[in-house]
Amino acid sequence: MKLGRLGLTAGLVLSVMMAGCDSGSLAGTGGEKSSNMVKPLGKDEKASIKVAYYDKNSFLQMYGNMFSVKYPNIDVQVVSMQDTSGPGFQKLIDDEQPDVLVFHSPERFKEWAEQGRLYQLDPVIRQDKFDTENILPNVMDLLKSKGGGNIYGLAPSFYSQALFYNKDLFEKFGVPLPHNKMSWEEVLQLAKRFPKDGHGNDRIYGFARNSADWIVSENKALGYYLMNSIGTTHGLEDMDPVKGTVTLQSEGWKHALGLAADALKSGAVYTGKTSDPADSNEAWLKRDLFVTGKVAMTLESPYMINNIVRAKEELKDVNPVNWDIVTVPVDPKNPDASSTIDVSEIFAINAKSSNPRAAWELVKYINSDEMAKQLAKTEQFGFLSRTAYVKERDGRDLEPFYMLKMSNRGLQAGEQVPSEFYATFNEMAGNEVQLVVDGKKSIDEALNTMQTKGQEIYNAVKQKQ
Repeated sequence: MKLGRLGLTAGLVLSVMMAGCDSGSLAGTGGEKSSNMVKPLGKDEKASIKVAYYDKNSFLQMYGNMFSVKYPNIDVQVVSMQDTSGPGFQKLIDDEQPDVLVFHSPERFKEWAEQGRLYQLDPVIRQDKFDTENILPNVMDLLKSKGGGNIYGLAPSFYSQALFYNKDLFEKFGVPLPHNKMSWEEVLQLAKRFPKDGHGNDRIYGFARNSADWIVSENKALGYYLMNSIGTTHGLEDMDPVKGTVTLQSEGWKHALGLAADALKSGAVYTGKTSDPADSNEAWLKRDLFVTGKVAMTLESPYMINNIVRAKEELKDVNPVNWDIVTVPVDPKNPDASSTIDVSEIFAINAKSSNPRAAWELVKYINSDEMAKQLAKTEQFGFLSRTAYVKERDGRDLEPFYMLKMSNRGLQAGEQVPSEFYATFNEMAGNEVQLVVDGKKSIDEALNTMQTKGQEIYNAVKQKQ
């Protein structure tokens, strides 16, 4: 995603498994093959497989150690992808030929499936009667859609967001509580109903995207991030990755910019000007406006709950926030879908694997009910795909995180456009939004500049590549 995902585990940064091997003979989107039916390992049969993962220690801590206890006869070697990119990565894949691959990008996963590089899992899922019924349908639907209707990988966790709100602030100022499936207009109208006349510690904001380090590092782009969130909800793209063109001059983007600029101008939205360093956990938590009761609503991942719980335990001079959640804002024309839902890691088997049975045992175990039960205790994940183990937290119902259907709208460009483009573009676009807020530019003028300068930035990045 172009806006970044906050709080994900180290394994999620892998854009690994992205380049690759020659087409294998065991799978393809053209249908199942009998060779995909694999013979179970014998009682004392030993096997050795390789898994390509971001970091060896992360893999062992999250999956490998528990797998080794369950399957002591299967030796799992971890091929670390942490310091490998470009040609070096390609060479490592060719040299090591890992049996199990991990994808962070669903689009890359789709490419590999289409090119026959992945082992089709449908036959072995049926053969072993592996339970996929209790995996979130959203997750299975996404995986099947990327595999042409077939299953080429499984995802133990997924990413999502919800709208967190401070119940006490809503009650104090007589503002109606948020509800599921609100539009952006409704959310920002609620935000405007909070007072804007406080100063210092008495200042209350109606809305903020306020992960503490996001505030510090991204404040110049804040206006565009709000505009982009609104546009993405409505299925808009700021880039056409196929044509290589910026696509901001449209009625949809005019509406998104107008709504964002109006909200920022009202003073209801936190403007992200904090820059104090956080040299301790306590300082980091105190910088978070939601956990300290200074903001009424914020969009965040499940990791915000960890911050709230930690603040309750560690910040003795701060009253615990009385929080709850509803779904993220939605497009009124498509109120049951959200583009903030995505899979975190997809585990697949290399079609060239010399031991697909042992590789399947690893993929199967990582995605099993048994593993989900264990991972639910560690709180290392945002959400497990087996949602039976993530029904509630801190006494709150977590359904708003997964009640909406998964929508790919607004995500495709972000997966295919170089990250270097957004690093420069977001700040430039944020400055243009601020000019609209300050009354120094019209919406049309700002969008025209974003379009023109954005195209120049994109062309320069592609030329470098």
